[in-house]
Amino acid sequence: MLLSAAFLDLLVHPVFKTPLQYDATTNELFDSAHQDRFSVKEGVPILLTSSLNPSLTTTERHEHAGTQFQYKEHYQNDAVAYDYTEESENPVEKEEINRLRQNILAQIPEKAEWILDVGCGGAWLAHTLVPKERKVISMDISDINPIRAIKQVASPHNHAIVADVFEMPITQESVDCIVASEIIEHVPDPKKFLSELFKILKPGGRLIVTTPYNEFIRTSLCIHCNRLTPHNAHLHSFNEQSMKKFLPADVKNSSMKIFNSKLLVKAHVQKMLSFLPLNIYSSFESLGIALTGKKAYRLMVVLEK
Repeated sequence: MLLSAAFLDLLVHPVFKTPLQYDATTNELFDSAHQDRFSVKEGVPILLTSSLNPSLTTTERHEHAGTQFQYKEHYQNDAVAYDYTEESENPVEKEEINRLRQNILAQIPEKAEWILDVGCGGAWLAHTLVPKERKVISMDISDINPIRAIKQVASPHNHAIVADVFEMPITQESVDCIVASEIIEHVPDPKKFLSELFKILKPGGRLIVTTPYNEFIRTSLCIHCNRLTPHNAHLHSFNEQSMKKFLPADVKNSSMKIFNSKLLVKAHVQKMLSFLPLNIYSSFESLGIALTGKKAYRLMVVLEK
């Protein structure tokens, strides 16, 4: 698969932020200023510093708040173990996920040209928007998910990269909309995570973040390392107040919404009302959340630059 010129114009060296060029003879992207080269695997650029010559990666450009968590290796193995394109067959879970996605789609501006899906997983966003001729970049830290996204949604509007948010290989102020759904709870440094994403947004662009709301993070003692290990690799729990301290300083507008009422989900009311459009259903949901003292499954944060 050929990389389009418009897509290549967005890509930069993940550390030095210098432009990348495509070498068709080796099927690599290269940075002439620093002589670094990045492979392109099945049409997907692998833009991780760990893919460089080891002599070029002796200085880790980002220290993750003192954590020992090897997140790149973890999520590569995670993608091997789980196929995120497989949808739940549980009708209650399916409707909860459906409403989550509806809430996200409702926030994507109609005029957004480039839409970046961070931590794309099964690439539901590409499956939904690319057939409508929207330009989507499916990004993941594993190579399995972006490659699968390109194969399953063949279109000149569909693009993908393997990358790390903390070493973002996309030029600043170049993307119209970013979706980071159910990702921020996994990252060691939420403040830097949001800051790095905000840098690549165009002025007037929108960052949409969703995460579990007020989650109680359960842990187990790992039999391999003998350390307390959070379930589902969730490192943080968020509510409206705790999220505010992580927001970038240059946010023009911000809003927060809690949704997927626990009352409506557990009582199967959400499933019974699945025929309702989002705007009408949301009025029922607001009532359910108010009656239970803000018991909800999801928090959505929308930031505008």
